[in-house]
Amino acid sequence: MNEFLFSDFAEVSTEDWKNQILKDLKGNPWDKVTWETEEGFKIEPFYRKEDITDLPRVYKRTNGWLVTETVTSESELTDLSKKGADAVVLVGNGQTGKPSGLKITSSGDLERLSGLTGNLPLVVSLGNQIASFSDSLKKLTHSHNIVLGDFDPYGSALKDGELGIEENTIGKTFSSLAGTKGFAGVGIHSYFLRDAGASIGQELTYSLSWGVDYLNRHLDAGVGIEDAAANIWFWMGIGSDYFTEIAKFRAFRILWTEILNAYKPGLGESLPALIVGRTSNFQFTAYDPYVNMLRGTTAAMSAVMGGADFVSVLPFDSEYSAQQELGKRIARNSQLLLRYESYLDKVEDPAAGSYYLEVLTKKLAESAWAKFQGLEKDGGFGEAIKKGSIQKDIRDRADKKRNSLATKKEILLGTNQYPLPSERHPELKTSLEETNGQINPKKQTTYASLISVRLSYEFDKWRNLTDAHVAAGKKLPKIFLLTIGDLTMRKARAGFSSNFLGCLGYEIVDNLGFVSVKEGVAKAKELGCEIVVLCSSDEEYATYLPEFVSEMKSQLANSWKLLAGYPKDLISQAESLGIDDFIHMKRNIVEFMEKAQTKWIGK
Repeated sequence: MNEFLFSDFAEVSTEDWKNQILKDLKGNPWDKVTWETEEGFKIEPFYRKEDITDLPRVYKRTNGWLVTETVTSESELTDLSKKGADAVVLVGNGQTGKPSGLKITSSGDLERLSGLTGNLPLVVSLGNQIASFSDSLKKLTHSHNIVLGDFDPYGSALKDGELGIEENTIGKTFSSLAGTKGFAGVGIHSYFLRDAGASIGQELTYSLSWGVDYLNRHLDAGVGIEDAAANIWFWMGIGSDYFTEIAKFRAFRILWTEILNAYKPGLGESLPALIVGRTSNFQFTAYDPYVNMLRGTTAAMSAVMGGADFVSVLPFDSEYSAQQELGKRIARNSQLLLRYESYLDKVEDPAAGSYYLEVLTKKLAESAWAKFQGLEKDGGFGEAIKKGSIQKDIRDRADKKRNSLATKKEILLGTNQYPLPSERHPELKTSLEETNGQINPKKQTTYASLISVRLSYEFDKWRNLTDAHVAAGKKLPKIFLLTIGDLTMRKARAGFSSNFLGCLGYEIVDNLGFVSVKEGVAKAKELGCEIVVLCSSDEEYATYLPEFVSEMKSQLANSWKLLAGYPKDLISQAESLGIDDFIHMKRNIVEFMEKAQTKWIGK
């Protein structure tokens, strides 16, 4: 079989493919199958070889990646390599903001704990305390090969509002950490940006500027460019936008190579970026947490295919406890599947050659580079976070995402789509209170801090009132779907209403259908329902609406009267009759949840 069988087939041109797609669209415009990214560039439905000319090579230090375990208690250090971990993040108790975390107050503590890891590569997360452990960390490279410290004053400013160190001593501290092979002491925490809701393009742009600022501070302190570049590593976030995340990591490697080459030709190729990828908790959900297994797995695959050197996946149940072994085991095993069943560690750049990914990488790189240059002209990363412009951009983007979630322009399974009303998590109250404390800080800080709040927080906050209500032994509100009239429409609107109202965690009573409105309301009264939703077609609402309101006022005067849909011609009439609300696609779910919980549960 040495024949090239494809030569038997006529070549299909780009125009042929486009004509076929237009034919399949059956009169719909071409824009129907294109989409625009958050960064503002358009993506076509297909790409071909001619679209990927002149894309630079993606440089990486070694093939594959290290399955990285994050440890916050000493008991978790047992047999890590046997469990499948290749590297360890040791988190000091000063970095968690919670009682959890390892007690590392002396070099002796560090040496003892690192010895329990079985000589695995280490990421030591001590923040601004890293400098005081400099000598001990450098010595550990003899036994652990790779040791990373996370000194990052700008990261501290973004997280806590303060640099945590005198600004005029930053360069001196950088200098004290530099110069040891196998050790990098300055970790750029761009995952802080993602946890606060930053877009992929924002993380990419700001990481580059952040890195350049730190490079220059090294040089100003007298550190050579090779040692400066070797002393900086990147701790990046991984979101759930699968393909764009792959392109982000690849684009970052290309652009960082260009930056280093601008300082010294060839440096970017000889010293590629060192990247630790960590799944972002922004997209992780508290309700239906098992879906986080899927989110974590696809995020890990994005980072691996994009070229991360270390990959750390949050346990699917991390919102409740960071130390549950099942969550950690699944997080490790998801990566082991990628290695041993998908063989993604066998090549340097698994995404190379995919026309779509190559084009996406190029477009993302071009967009980020243009914004990076603009940021540098305005004074760079340090100046921008002093002014608060970066924090504002990220906050605006996060608010936009939350609004999209509340209006279902964005879907988060288990939260605003297919919620399980019977799911209860009263223990979530502690986490919600901690988050609320971050949102409403009590003290004024020098820098505007970023707030790490998961996308689903507003949904969780209002829904958790139901869980606390039930845990206190109180009666669960009931929602009654009064289905009547056209079979197709009543079923569709009952399904939509059940999905919409399921976010509240109330009991939902669905029905096959009623012959009359009076019969339906009587059944709702028999069951003692607090909310009754009329589900029918717009055309039939004109007939059913007056009777529905009349029967509700006489039989269930204190219950809510809701209409499934938003029939424009009947809105004024419905409101004048006394309809309490409308359940429809454009209704803000969070606003409705606040209204319902205030009425039926109480704040």
